[in-house]
Formats: sequence, structure tokens, C-alpha cells
Amino acid sequence: MDEAISTFLGVTGTTDEAVARQYLDMTGGDLEYAVTLFMESQPASGANDAQLAEQLQEEAYQVREADASVHRHDTLVDYGFSGGASGMFSGMNAAASGPQSMFGQGRVGIFNQRMDEDENEYYRSRFGALSDESDSDSDVVEVPQTSTQQRLAQLFRPPFDIITVASLDEAKALGKQEKKWILINIQDPSEFQSQVMNRDFWSKKSIKDAVKENFIFLQYQRDSVNGENYVNFYHIDECPHVAILDSWTGERVRKWDDGHVPDVDQWLEDIEDFLTEFSLNPESQNPVVTHKPKFDPNALTEEQQIELAMKQSMEGASKDTAIALDDPEPEPQTPTAAGAAAPKDPFDAIDAHDHQEPSDGLRMQIRFPNGKRVVHKFADSEPVRAIFSFIKHIIATDDYGVASGERFMLTNQSNRGFSFIDNLDTSVADAGLKNASVLVEKE
Repeated sequence: MDEAISTFLGVTGTTDEAVARQYLDMTGGDLEYAVTLFMESQPASGANDAQLAEQLQEEAYQVREADASVHRHDTLVDYGFSGGASGMFSGMNAAASGPQSMFGQGRVGIFNQRMDEDENEYYRSRFGALSDESDSDSDVVEVPQTSTQQRLAQLFRPPFDIITVASLDEAKALGKQEKKWILINIQDPSEFQSQVMNRDFWSKKSIKDAVKENFIFLQYQRDSVNGENYVNFYHIDECPHVAILDSWTGERVRKWDDGHVPDVDQWLEDIEDFLTEFSLNPESQNPVVTHKPKFDPNALTEEQQIELAMKQSMEGASKDTAIALDDPEPEPQTPTAAGAAAPKDPFDAIDAHDHQEPSDGLRMQIRFPNGKRVVHKFADSEPVRAIFSFIKHIIATDDYGVASGERFMLTNQSNRGFSFIDNLDTSVADAGLKNASVLVEKE
């Protein structure tokens, strides 16, 4: 990776390593793709390197601000195609049929591809053929294109071959007919994780085979007509979002962690377990699905917030009193040899320290709750606790979505079973963190 970054800087003439890393990440580490993409996306006027790093995605779509006023719950009632409430929702979906209702308003490009013929014709004229079909009789004059552009378009192409073009109501009707569950994926083209999901997850043959056999598969962009309808009824935290819906009731019966690209093998195991436990047979008894309600104290009135604070304060005082009554005469503690207090919590025992990057070592990307990302280098032999110490330091100096002193946990997105806090003395190399994407989550 270090050699690729050096070569990228030398060929392109830029001096910003962050730009090099971003383009290499976009192209899966392929140096040729990264250099070509950088050269072809430079603006006519002199933009700075930071602007160049974001230009490709920003010019392909308009970033949509999240609508904070959506009505949220986990079950969409079984709206039909007749009058009353179901007629109202079906009327809304009447205009939500066809490919265009799956996509937002962003401009067509590598990170915002289309599947209907008119859009694809425009896209092919810019980036090359997206399929084996030829349009030799077309009057469209194609702009000269490189094989790199064509391959890059294929690399990030959505899984159009398994997507069902339908509104949610239509998919439910089809699912009932074919006795299949609904698998839905909500994407945000402005989030690179959504692009990674198309590139590294939906492209896998094993995933496609499982989807074709068992599901009606929907993929909506978050700011599309169908995407907004879904978000208005089901709460999602981040994109990409992947969930399974019951074709009969519309209930969301399985959801994977928002904002993450699932591990392929683990996801296939999850699907196998799900299909073993759940059935669409009306006579079967499925497990009860519990949905965690999201509590938002900011949605309370001032009086309700005061009442809540008082209640929590009283509960805390009552708990302390109950402990004292349960154990009025505690047995004397036997002092340790050094007279030390009880061991501190492992997280609390880690002090915040700045970290100087070594000249060589392994790089990792640290992703924070507010979307910020920091790429940092650690020596192979340094312990995992050094990562905690560094993060504790930087969150005290800037806004990363985690307050200074607030507890957090770390997750390796490619190995979610690894526990950072239980392996504080393990070296970062032995922990398999080379080029890892580490997610910071509040506890």
C-alpha cells in the first residue's frame, strides 16, 4: 500500500497522501484505476487536493440531507390495492412503479448507474457499454472511452440482474404469489460503503444464488420515491441498510447492522438460519420478533425532560439505599499487599495519548459515528491498547461524534468477532488489523 501511494503521488503530481488513499480505496487498491480516475476527474480550474478527493462522487449525485421528521416504526401494515388506508398508500405507489422510482435525482455516473434503457444509453455514451448488448443502429455519438472506465463501471455496477423492479406493495404481492420473502437494500450513493456493497457483496455468485432462490430483491436509493416511502415507515440509521420483510404482513423480521457491509460467509449462514427458523406457510408458527424502540429524549417536551431527569435521579438514589440496606454491615476488606484499590475497568485504565506514526508499519482507517474518517499508521508490534489511547486523545481535540470521556467500543468491519477490549495487549499485526476499517461505536 505504501509503494502504491508513493507511485500515485509521483505519477499524478499531487502531494496529498489522503487523496491517494481515497482514490486507491475507491478502486480496491488498483493503482492503474486510481491514477486514471484521478487524471480524468480533474477540474478545468485549479481546485485543491481536498476538493479533488471528493469531486468524483459529489459531481455524480446531490447529497440529500436526512429528513429528521419521518414517522418511524418497524412494521408496515398490509396495505392492499383497494380503498381506505390501503387505497391511499397504493395511490402513492401508483407513481412508484418502474425503474426510475428506484433512483434518486443525482446525475448518472459510475457511482450512480441506471438500469432503464434511456439512462443506460446516455451512460454508455460516456463510460462505455455496461452489458454485452450492442446498439450499432443507434444515432448516439459515443465519446472516446478507455477500458479502465468500462471496467470501473462494471466494478461498481449495482446487481441489476437480481433486482426486481417494483414498489413495496408490488413486491409483497409477488412474494405472496411465489412464496418468497422480500429482501430490501437501501443505498446512499454519497456513502462509499454503499458502493463497496455493490462491489464486494452483491457481486458474489453465492450471494446472488441465495437471493434468486429465496427472495424478491429490492434495491432503492434513499432519496428515490420508493426509498423515501420505505424510510418513512421503517427506521434506518445509516446506509447501506439490508433487511428481510414478511411478504404477507410487511413486518421487518430480520435486519443487519446499518452502515456496514456484511461478511459474505456470515451473511449466508444468517440466511440459512433464518430460513430454518421462519416459514411463509400460513400454518407454521414463526418465532416472535422483538423490535427495539428508539428513545429520543430530544423529542420530549421541557416538562417531560425535567420529569425524566428527576425520575432517573430518584431511581439512582433508591438503588444506593437498597444496597446499603441489603448489606448494613459489610465484611471488612482484606487490604492488598500494596494497599491498592480494586482493579480499574480495562477501558477506564487506558490513558489518552497522542500517537506519532512510525516510518513503516501498518495502516488502518478509523471511522467515527459522525462519518469522519482518520487513516493512521501503527507499528506492527504495538498493542491494541495504543489504538484506544490514540482515539481517546483525538476525540478530546475535535468533534468526532464521541465526546471526551465517553465510552466507546471498536469493531473490525472485516472481522466483527474480534474483541478489541479483550485483546488490549495483542499486537496490531497479530490482531489482523493491516489495512483494516475500524468502526468506533458509542456504548
